[in-house]
Amino acid sequence: MVSSTHNLTAVSKAPDEISGMFNRIAKTYDLMNDCMTGGLHRQWKIKACKALQLQPGNTVLDVCTGTGDLAAVLSKIVGRDGLVTGIDFSESMLAIAQNRFSNLANIHWVQGDALVLPFNDNQFHGSIISFGLRNVASVHQALSEMIRVTRPGGWVVNLDTTSDCKNPLIWFYFSSLMPRLGKILSRDPKAYQYLFQSTQTFETPAIIQSYLEEMGLIHTQKIALGFGSVSIQIGQKPN
Repeated sequence: MVSSTHNLTAVSKAPDEISGMFNRIAKTYDLMNDCMTGGLHRQWKIKACKALQLQPGNTVLDVCTGTGDLAAVLSKIVGRDGLVTGIDFSESMLAIAQNRFSNLANIHWVQGDALVLPFNDNQFHGSIISFGLRNVASVHQALSEMIRVTRPGGWVVNLDTTSDCKNPLIWFYFSSLMPRLGKILSRDPKAYQYLFQSTQTFETPAIIQSYLEEMGLIHTQKIALGFGSVSIQIGQKPN
């Protein structure tokens, strides 16, 4: 549970509001991520991608792909004979992703909804979502869709901030310093206030892990990163 000293005000997850917010901050999103984490987010994303246990030639889905960081990592893992599909509902974020990685022919970009994935059952060897599950209107539905499109034997991976971090310095950073940084770099402090608030009210890594188990995944686990401020949760779809 989050400490009672935090204000657990409900956070709106209306799709139009969230899409609009990400469209507004798209141009400074990567700069903010580097500044906020000292570049550590890139290491976390690589670790999450490795958790998929993909092989060259595999297909993989990157849900809420944003500006394409994970898709680029996955592109190298699956190689030229594999295929990465990156899906996001933010047109501006996808435009940046396409521009950044236009040289990677094995990535296919799709604008769409994480709650209604436009893909067949058992289509991908694995599916992953990074810093996006907090933003969907239904965590259960998003995870259910990721599991649906993943092949038996494939892995489902979530990487996100945590609501049960015990470090008060982390919470001070999220609540006070991050919005100020957002105001300076992106001129949109409300977007980074939302990051703090949505982290506070997000399900804990243990709860996300329990959801994966309830939905039939096996070999589930959670991996703490960033002094407990970030976590990876994984599970395998049984054969």
